[in-house]
Amino acid sequence: MKEYISKKVADTEKIAKDLASKLTGGELVALSGNLGAGKTVFVKALAQALGVKDNITSPTFVLMKVYAPDNKKIKKFVHVDCYRLEGKEDLADIGLGDYLSDSDNIVVVEWADKVLNLPDKTIRVNIDYRGGDQRHIVID
Repeated sequence: MKEYISKKVADTEKIAKDLASKLTGGELVALSGNLGAGKTVFVKALAQALGVKDNITSPTFVLMKVYAPDNKKIKKFVHVDCYRLEGKEDLADIGLGDYLSDSDNIVVVEWADKVLNLPDKTIRVNIDYRGGDQRHIVID
């Protein structure tokens, strides 16, 4: 487990980019934290570090967006937002299992605390808003 204090957006972005440098494909990154904690900021920096050139926006209403990064190993960056998730069957309905089983993909889930039974090897990122621009980030 690693803990960080982010005092500005650039700190959060650096933490995400550092995590991205350790990803090799097949990982599930599960983010949790309150509304406005910085989950999407983290995802944007992670995606950029992995070679995604598209503008990353939170897929709140569509649940999932898939990007093709400019990366030799990572073929798809899958961004899932479970904020509006009504039941775990919604994830099955959008085909998330297919992406999770492919070692060429990185899957990132915002609001992962709404999902039951995530795989044991999940990389869990909790972002806790501490006021102002400060965040406490735990990666486990």
